[in-house]
Amino acid sequence: MNEHEKYLFDLGGYIVVKNALTSEQITDLSERLEAHREGGSKNRGFGSDRTRMPKDGDSAWSAPSLIEWGGTYIDLIDIPSIKPYLETLLGTNYRLDHDYLKIDSDDSERKLFLHGGGQGAGDGATLVGPTDGGQCYYRYNNGKFFNGLVAVAFELDTVTPGRGGFACVPGSHKANLALPREWQISKTQKDIPEFVNRVAASAGDAIIFTEASLHGTIPWEGDGERRTIFYKYCPHAVAWGPSYYNADNYGELTDNQRSILMPPSAFGPASNTADIWQRAQADQAELKRLREEVARLKQQ
Repeated sequence: MNEHEKYLFDLGGYIVVKNALTSEQITDLSERLEAHREGGSKNRGFGSDRTRMPKDGDSAWSAPSLIEWGGTYIDLIDIPSIKPYLETLLGTNYRLDHDYLKIDSDDSERKLFLHGGGQGAGDGATLVGPTDGGQCYYRYNNGKFFNGLVAVAFELDTVTPGRGGFACVPGSHKANLALPREWQISKTQKDIPEFVNRVAASAGDAIIFTEASLHGTIPWEGDGERRTIFYKYCPHAVAWGPSYYNADNYGELTDNQRSILMPPSAFGPASNTADIWQRAQADQAELKRLREEVARLKQQ
């Protein structure tokens, strides 16, 4: 992360990383996504951004995740084009908190809901500050960034000005006052206040932003879709999502990827905490085996 990028992130709360994905990675991500879309559904229904159990049989410890799709979805955990930015913004011991995929099209929900806003100025409507446990924060002290939840939005499609996509209020991650309520929701693009930035991006670009910034999605206008993959990271001792990753669910991973998927703790991916989670994973695997055995016995 060079000095220009650091300045722009501190100033605005976001940056656009050009060509974060190769054309081959875009193709792989797109093909795996389309293989999982059911009946042409355009709703966001993929990923581990979960605050309640959707199915009785789901594990309480590990939500469904895009990582299960394999290929480049695994590579995104610690993709080299983004890793230096996360290390600068979060430190070396950061963790992946949750992931999801958002699809915007001509029949998507058409409104911009601005949420966020730094310095603890948020309330129950902005989902930041005291109401979210304090994990969506931003600070810069003694030459170092301090962030809570940091989002990386990988664009699979080019989003030109006027179509829709990511919106934010530059500098709002350092705001001391809450957003006036009448500016929070815009039902059409014409209703969007002038101080809101409409961020264009090309396929393969990544938008990195702090969740302490006021942000949202512009109502979609025009043809085609905007397919955006969100991987959201925290310092290791911070958590937003209630469900953690179980690295045993995703096939072969590198040691670094497994450490990034570890549950939160003040100690990070240290050997003693790794041992604790390995025991928990073994217990979960044994519980799964016993349940399958009981189900077989019931069928006999």
